[in-house]
Amino acid sequence: MKNRNLYIISSVLLIIVFILASCTSKQTTEHNHSDTEYYTCPMHPTVVQDEEGDCPICGMDLVLEKGDKSENKKTTGSITIDPTIVQNMGVRVKHVSYRDISHTIRTIGKVEIADNKSYSVNLRFSGWIEKIFADKVGQEIRRGEKLFEIYSPELISAQEEYLLAVNTYGKDNNIAKAAQKRLRLWNIPQKHLDKIISENNAQQNVILISPFSGHILHKNIKEGSKVKAGADLYHIGNLDNIWIIADLYEFDSISVKPGQQVTLEFTNLPGKIQTSHISFIYPTLNPKTRTQKIRIELKNPDLTMKPGMFATVRIESERAKNVLTVPTEAIINTGERKIVFISRGNGKFEPREIQTGLADDSNYYSEVISGLEENEIVVVSGQFLMDSESQLQEAVQKLLDAKFKSTLNSGSVDDHDHSGSTYFTCPMHPTIVQDEAGDCPICGMDLIEKEQ
Repeated sequence: MKNRNLYIISSVLLIIVFILASCTSKQTTEHNHSDTEYYTCPMHPTVVQDEEGDCPICGMDLVLEKGDKSENKKTTGSITIDPTIVQNMGVRVKHVSYRDISHTIRTIGKVEIADNKSYSVNLRFSGWIEKIFADKVGQEIRRGEKLFEIYSPELISAQEEYLLAVNTYGKDNNIAKAAQKRLRLWNIPQKHLDKIISENNAQQNVILISPFSGHILHKNIKEGSKVKAGADLYHIGNLDNIWIIADLYEFDSISVKPGQQVTLEFTNLPGKIQTSHISFIYPTLNPKTRTQKIRIELKNPDLTMKPGMFATVRIESERAKNVLTVPTEAIINTGERKIVFISRGNGKFEPREIQTGLADDSNYYSEVISGLEENEIVVVSGQFLMDSESQLQEAVQKLLDAKFKSTLNSGSVDDHDHSGSTYFTCPMHPTIVQDEAGDCPICGMDLIEKEQ
């Protein structure tokens, strides 16, 4: 009985030891998996194998690495440059930081006559011009002043009908009032109608007066000429208030709104700055110039601003406060995207695509919408060379990787004995490796022979 109990106890202890040993073995296995060792090429990280040996691409000794093989990834476009070369290139860097920026839109405006201060003088009946009183273009004229004297058979008939109605029915009769209204609609002055009644005679010639005040900008009338009803004889413009019409580029138009303050500097008044506001933004875009017009109204009591003059217009857009900014000179604009190079230290650089917003007046800094963080270091000089090198290395790496995969698929890598063999490479571009002599496909130099 004792022996049986001893056997049972011994069996239970053996089972417990086995379970503990299994757990320990499982933990050890899991731990070792996390510390997997593999060999890779420092020049070609895509080359990974379980045993030491030589890189099948460049022949370098593979180095021991730890970790998951799947983590051995290369950032696309990342480059490494010798620190001495970086210094010789004059590479400068700056930090990404927060700051306040503002942008002033600068454009050119043209002085024009205000539409609501521009008038045309025309006739509502036909006749012959007998005499001209306002005969000079540019002449200032006031409302009520004489323009010209005209003879018109139509006008004489209308005067006689009015006189007959007054003499027959009286001045306050509806027929007389209708005849008088007809003459008034022809812009016949009330003074002339009173003269008809006082002299009891229709006047052969009528003097027409200016209905507006301003300057004669255009004249289409001569003494003795016949004029027809509807013909424009004078164009009169009031220059006491003028308009400045300016064009804004499509990308700037979104930053302006009616009522926004502007400063103006005219060519004939250098150094004299005048202020006004945007009174109107035209709702259409010029399809040829891709610009949108804005209107600025300005008082001109001394007539120093004349139609046709140009003015420099400055509009300060809204100030952006405490926004993330990057030096504008660090940005490479490809037309489709904007790229900066991030310095990782020890000669390592990484390209980064970003989105930008407002640029300050000096164009030193641009607002960063996405793609960067504060205190990251960006390259501000030499980045174009880095961009070319990054694209070149990426293209070469793709070619070499394709060649390597083709070699692996054919099985020649495992069967080939590298001991004592030679290869040809470029002294400037060590990634170029081939079995035969020739020229470097990148720089054109003669490849040199090396032993693996």
